[in-house]
Amino acid sequence: MKHRNKLRFALESAEGLALLPLVLFTWPLSRRWLQDWGSRPDERGRRWPGDELVTEINSAYTRAIDISAPGPEVWRWIVQFGLGRAGFYSYELFERLVGIPVTNVESVIPEHQSLSVGDEIRLHPKAPGIPVGILRPGTHICFGALDEPGETRLEPDPARSWSMYIRSGGPDSSRLVLRGCIEPVREPSLRKRLSLALEEPIDFLMEQRMLRTIRRVAEFTAGRP
Repeated sequence: MKHRNKLRFALESAEGLALLPLVLFTWPLSRRWLQDWGSRPDERGRRWPGDELVTEINSAYTRAIDISAPGPEVWRWIVQFGLGRAGFYSYELFERLVGIPVTNVESVIPEHQSLSVGDEIRLHPKAPGIPVGILRPGTHICFGALDEPGETRLEPDPARSWSMYIRSGGPDSSRLVLRGCIEPVREPSLRKRLSLALEEPIDFLMEQRMLRTIRRVAEFTAGRP
């Protein structure tokens, strides 16, 4: 099992530390461009599998990246996502600072090459896992779950779905799309609103790094320069 080397860890940590204040302080202005980073109008405007995992979409974002590797190669990386699996492919320094003991893996792990609907992926050692709500192997993974009839969901507030999709661009290329859908806040306290306002730019920062890392490792294992 190959882990991120120390030089890459240092370089990516420096990148993250430089980008964090820039993204946070400019978000009120840059949000309109960065929240849908890399996506195309047709990707932002369509309805995706997994959108139905929230009962009412209050806000949604769509991010994407082109990858010079076939879809099956990209799938091998996203299917092993998660704590205790291959990690999150993002800024390890930030993850560790918030108490997530993650080490991002830079090799394909055979024992983590399968998922089933209902499986839970952990994001934090002290938080419950997020369930796989919809799965089409080789094509998309959608995390989230609808309320059962007559059941009141207590957390998280707001409820959300989070999904990854692979779109083929030909025999040697593909496109990785990431989408998040968020329900209205049930208890819109000032504290909750401030927390969500802070989450938005941080989510963008971590997810753009994740998409870029998946592109790098998928292109490497596919033999692309």
